[in-house]
Amino acid sequence: MRMKVKFLFYFLMLASFLVKGQITGAYQPAYDFKQIDSLARVEPGSSDGLIIDPSLIRDRLSKLENEIPLNYNFVTHQFVEIFAFRKASFTKRMLERKDIYFPLYEKYLKKYGLPDEIKYLSLIESGLENKAKSNKGAGGLWQFMPYTARGGFGLRVDQYIDERFDAERSTDAACRYLKQLYTIFGDWHLALAAYNTGPGNVKRAIRKCGASDFWGIYACLPKETRAYVPQFIAMTYMMNFHWDHSIQPVNWVIEIPKDSIMVSGYLNLSILTKLTGFSLDTLKKLNPHILSHFLPSNTKNVNLHIPKSKFDYFTKNRASILDSARSLGKDNVEDSGDENDSTEVEEENQVEKAPISTSKRFSYKVRSGDNLSSVSRKVGVSVSALKKANRLKSTKIRKGQVLVYYKVVSTRSSYSKSSSKRTKYSSRKKYSKKKKKKASKKKSKSKKRPKRR
Repeated sequence: MRMKVKFLFYFLMLASFLVKGQITGAYQPAYDFKQIDSLARVEPGSSDGLIIDPSLIRDRLSKLENEIPLNYNFVTHQFVEIFAFRKASFTKRMLERKDIYFPLYEKYLKKYGLPDEIKYLSLIESGLENKAKSNKGAGGLWQFMPYTARGGFGLRVDQYIDERFDAERSTDAACRYLKQLYTIFGDWHLALAAYNTGPGNVKRAIRKCGASDFWGIYACLPKETRAYVPQFIAMTYMMNFHWDHSIQPVNWVIEIPKDSIMVSGYLNLSILTKLTGFSLDTLKKLNPHILSHFLPSNTKNVNLHIPKSKFDYFTKNRASILDSARSLGKDNVEDSGDENDSTEVEEENQVEKAPISTSKRFSYKVRSGDNLSSVSRKVGVSVSALKKANRLKSTKIRKGQVLVYYKVVSTRSSYSKSSSKRTKYSSRKKYSKKKKKKASKKKSKSKKRPKRR
């Protein structure tokens, strides 16, 4: 028995010695031990302390290079090792998410005649998170600042709709912007740097350093921008050679299949989802650019994504669904500014009458001594809801600041098979009619009374 245990112990020791050079968790076994040593080489006492063989990365980058130069240097090498080892989980997550967005990126890059490898830039910008938002206020897959999105590329950014979070619109805008920057600088590295820090900063760095290429003005650029282009090169490398560094996707992210329509004008999304047969939460997941439960009256050509499983039904009943969603609950959701309250007169051919919940927008002006918790108690809305409605990153608020919040209001509305049109009468008219009826009743009573003598 002891002999068996000793034999097993020595066998395991021998096995561990033989696989010492192999990369841990490699997807496929490698039999070329020279290659293994070059990938996982640690040189004690060396000046650079690099783990991966520099010649390996240099050769692979030269083979990958297309329109955008993929320069090899010490900075680029460092970022390759960061994504291969320290940030391996990030690289793995990018591999699991890339199939959601890369087909869309490739479509628009081809449309504008841009290099295909630009698709890797979004990984550095947002980590392929459509709802990503930086501490400086940039948002979406391509991290547009609000003023750049609105002014330069016509994206809508307000409290109802933020098209920076619409993958298609933002990708189209990013491609146009990158093409514009390349036209200005005539150099892809400078165009990428300008995308990160702005063309003004790149031009100042060119004047200051007296050079006309990225590596020549490297020392004159902001710290974040210095790392930007090397990170892009390193990520391009990792997306193509991740297998050799023991990184592979495990849990692929799958998007809900969808179809899209273009909508304009007011639209109650609660009604639309109810009549189409899917939840409002699903609509929110498919449409991160829509920030409210409704689209306001000034909505113009906004993408609305609908689950593919429900799209055929929606298409067949599109007119009636949109008609109902455009008419029901509009007065409660939107601030029309009309002083007269209105009541609804139901049509003769109505088929159903049910309470409908809609969101109404309110505002609160912050007073001295207020904090977010006290405001939430006053208005009856949770702190998280206040933060979300006002896009607050912390609980700090200031005196005089106007906070918006939404509350659900139940209204009893009706809609018909043929039409959902409603006739409106003002409450003043209704009140005047009642007054006339009362006056006529008084007159009739006075006539019946006998005259006193």
